[in-house]
Amino acid sequence: MKLPIRKIQGVAIIVILFSNIINAQVPSDNELFEILKAKDSLFFEVGFNKCNLEVFEELLPEEFEFYHDKDGITKSRAKFISTLKKNLCSTGKNNIKRVLEEGSIEVFPLYDSGNLYGAIQTGKHSFGSTISRFINLWILDQGKWVPTRIMSYDHKLNTTPIVANVEFIKLSSKEMSIYLGDYEFSPEFNLSIITEGDKIYGDAQGQKVEINYYGDHKFLDNNQTMKLNFILDDKGIVTGLKMIGRDREMIAKKKN
Repeated sequence: MKLPIRKIQGVAIIVILFSNIINAQVPSDNELFEILKAKDSLFFEVGFNKCNLEVFEELLPEEFEFYHDKDGITKSRAKFISTLKKNLCSTGKNNIKRVLEEGSIEVFPLYDSGNLYGAIQTGKHSFGSTISRFINLWILDQGKWVPTRIMSYDHKLNTTPIVANVEFIKLSSKEMSIYLGDYEFSPEFNLSIITEGDKIYGDAQGQKVEINYYGDHKFLDNNQTMKLNFILDDKGIVTGLKMIGRDREMIAKKKN
């Protein structure tokens, strides 16, 4: 059964606005909840994160629409796929991973005269240093759940510390000295570890950020969104550095 788009969007808005009043969402152990969570994982974990664009060919309808509060509207499956291929998946590997906030998903079934025809799925997710909310509108078409509309909104900087409940340790000049030097992640990207007074910094092309030691040759930047794990050989000499963000890891060799 297919309903007019205007009616679908109208019902979707009403359900979202009044969900807290009518308590319409299904529990997390409900079959519908589990089906749509698996579909969401297929869309993002396999299709988006792994740049497996064939997933979108199979999952999305031709008239699919994607709404983004910063980048506007993408109309049609073909346009959505071509945009991903041109931008995030241009190399065949997406470095901006989508991470679902655990426990954030809610599912609201949609009925017409007692017949289930669709569902709204809401939740929170992050892409690197950005967090946002999402709404997925699913339509049940001949027994198959199809995502006809996806909305991503409320994008903002993720200020949640990448390491929780950490206590920083003050290092002496001698203790800091073993980390100093230049580290090459690629020919285009080098990071210098330097000191100024009693503080230690990571300096990338003049962009200087203080880093803080919390044990086992590991540091955090001041915003606690990036980890720097120094790599040592069997003699205790620093030979490299692993930089770990919310969505990627990079390894550098020490140059000097």
